[in-house]
Amino acid sequence: MDVHELAVRIRDASYGAASAEAVRRQVAGIEQVLGAHADDFGYDRGDLSVEQAAALEENYTAERDLPVVAADDIRDLYEAHEPGAVPHNDDVIVIAVDPSLWEDYAIVSAGEAGALGFRVLYRATQLAERLGGAELTDDLAEEIAWEVTSEVSPR
Repeated sequence: MDVHELAVRIRDASYGAASAEAVRRQVAGIEQVLGAHADDFGYDRGDLSVEQAAALEENYTAERDLPVVAADDIRDLYEAHEPGAVPHNDDVIVIAVDPSLWEDYAIVSAGEAGALGFRVLYRATQLAERLGGAELTDDLAEEIAWEVTSEVSPR
């Protein structure tokens, strides 16, 4: 196994479905960290033993600090607009991330996200359309939070 294969395995075990861009970004980020650790430990990046791969994976997962979108933030999106309404304008509340860092997210208006140069990951509009007038349950808020987390995490 090489560090790329290990990075793919860690990404697949750590997150849910995400866009192809997010998966590529996450695998590349994980691979970069694993490669540095492999060098530090004196491992061959291209030919890791099972024990070496396990040690690298354990080290990586112990030290990573990932932004996790909270279900409460999904609820904030839900409560930010009139129930049943599908908001469409710069005032719509969004979850956005600084695309140069990918380390944390913000809940802001779409207009503010654009002014800051942030990439919008999830809009109150998407939530309203997904709900179709139904109430947001705690389970669905958790599910959506996990989906957005899988998209936003840098590595």
